[in-house]
Amino acid sequence: MNKIYYHLLFWLFISLYVFDYIASFYNLKESILYTSFEVAAFCSEFYINLFILLPFVLNKKGKTAYVSALILLLSLSFLIYYSTGLNVVLYDDDLLKSFISFLLNHSLYLFISYIVWFFNKYFTEKQLRLQAENEKLQTEMMLLKSQISPHFLFNALNNIYALTLIKSDNAPKMLACLADILRYFLYEGDKKSVSLLSEIEIIHKYLQIQEYREIAGMKNISFTISNDNSIPEVPPLLFLTLIENAFKHGDIIENKNGFVDIILTAVNNKIEFSVVNSFQPKSKNQGIGLKNIESQLKNLFGDNYQLSTEEIDSIYKVSLSFYGNKDNI
Repeated sequence: MNKIYYHLLFWLFISLYVFDYIASFYNLKESILYTSFEVAAFCSEFYINLFILLPFVLNKKGKTAYVSALILLLSLSFLIYYSTGLNVVLYDDDLLKSFISFLLNHSLYLFISYIVWFFNKYFTEKQLRLQAENEKLQTEMMLLKSQISPHFLFNALNNIYALTLIKSDNAPKMLACLADILRYFLYEGDKKSVSLLSEIEIIHKYLQIQEYREIAGMKNISFTISNDNSIPEVPPLLFLTLIENAFKHGDIIENKNGFVDIILTAVNNKIEFSVVNSFQPKSKNQGIGLKNIESQLKNLFGDNYQLSTEEIDSIYKVSLSFYGNKDNI
């Protein structure tokens, strides 16, 4: 609708411009008549070039065919002017001068139509390219997350199975927590951003599952939160992946002195998240989770994030920080 509005304004301006020129030589009735014919000719050539010659002749048959079509269009148009005597009325008594004036005037509108077509084509192609890139990004993100979900599900189901074998009362509780986490994966995992409080809640659910497993270092799990509510939303499942790595590759399951310390700080529009865990050197391994988290961060933030790892005396630390500006999420 906006395009039609702009086109109407353009032709209204051209009509007034042409009328102002012609009215200097003819009376009102003649001026309106000649202006109507002249603008109609401009308009016809403009849209024939815009909707027929450029997309179907230039695009499909090449420049030579397009130039030939333009010459034919201008020739037919001038023939109408010549046969009606309007070339004399509107331009000049001399045939050559009237043809040159005709050519200059009408070529201008053909050129304008080319500019309109070129920019329409440019912006359409740009929009399609951005749409394709966005669809590719969404596909990549879904693939990355689909690698996380089955891995987590496999581990959790194994743990529940082990608890059912010993008829532990924690088995149904662990299953309920797992159901909540899977529901979160299903309904929130494919969103661009989710509530930070929801992410914190799902981390608590995950840690509850670990406690139900009755692992050796169960008492050495800590989760510290500092939140000033300056960041309402974050990308989903980033934190949980890093936490899962700590339990998978750390030694807290079999070592009563093993530990996992999780610190989440969301202050002054900046997220700082770290996971510190003990490990046995033989078991230290990034695993697929950390590689996936790097890919997700790259897709989400470009270079506007920091992810680092550190290993000191059988203690492994991973740190993630980014700003919570919604434009970056």
